[in-house]
Amino acid sequence: MAKRWDRVTVVGCGLVGASFALALRRAGACGRVAGWDADPDVLHEAQRLGAIDEVDEAFDEGGVSQSDLFYLATPVGQIIEFLRAGGPHVKPGAVVTDVGSTKVEICRAAISQTEKSWRFVGGHPVAGSHLRGPSHARADLFEGAPYVLTPPADGSDPSALDAVAETLKLLGARVRLMPAGEHDRALARLSHLPQLVSCALSATADEALEADELNALAGPGYRDMTRLAKSPWAVWQDILATNSGEVADALDALILKLSAARDGLRGHSRRLCEDPAGARRLEGLAAARSLFGRVGPS
Repeated sequence: MAKRWDRVTVVGCGLVGASFALALRRAGACGRVAGWDADPDVLHEAQRLGAIDEVDEAFDEGGVSQSDLFYLATPVGQIIEFLRAGGPHVKPGAVVTDVGSTKVEICRAAISQTEKSWRFVGGHPVAGSHLRGPSHARADLFEGAPYVLTPPADGSDPSALDAVAETLKLLGARVRLMPAGEHDRALARLSHLPQLVSCALSATADEALEADELNALAGPGYRDMTRLAKSPWAVWQDILATNSGEVADALDALILKLSAARDGLRGHSRRLCEDPAGARRLEGLAAARSLFGRVGPS
């Protein structure tokens, strides 16, 4: 397949940004890949590993980059700042897309730039890791992974949307068009809530147990449940701040379930220890739905 882009600039050369660069190169979807990162060490590491060909000097020199596609792989707050500033380094006609884990505020920032000469496509790859940095980047990170793109109603340029979707499919991603508000509601429950639960569980155990006791007794179940708690807080601070209402609603729903379990355990309701609708004969999610669907706060 002929290359789709002559030059791509990856803004933020951490795990996701460097993985996108590697995937582009492997697929032959672009001529050259430039990069920029606020951390010079990250930028140099991405270049040393071969994720990017060169540094996009326009960001340091205050000029206009000649790239056709800009891939914003920074924390949500920095993406919003870039868009609100009008993308000063982006040449007219270029495409700007992002990887932010929340979409409403990002799309709003893009729409506010009514005089912009570049074309925007909101995006979110539902892929990644608690690990960070270009040293953990993988060319296959997006293979088989859902990748949400926002529709024109949320500010995405129709022709640019087609071009970005075509590129992502070439990388093996499962592209899904989804309104920004719908995305934020779903991800609050599928991603943002699990992050808070992981952090809360880790903090609860840490406060109750000595470090040597915790390390000696923690099994794979605990390690799996608390893996997300190792994610960088700088990333999650922005995510929670820009999706606070949906995350709070998700927490309310979870707290009701946990409160019901707590009340049952403390003897306020015997139903938790009984066999509602044959819950004991069920497994996994079916059992959980049967149990928590019938047990409410006292």
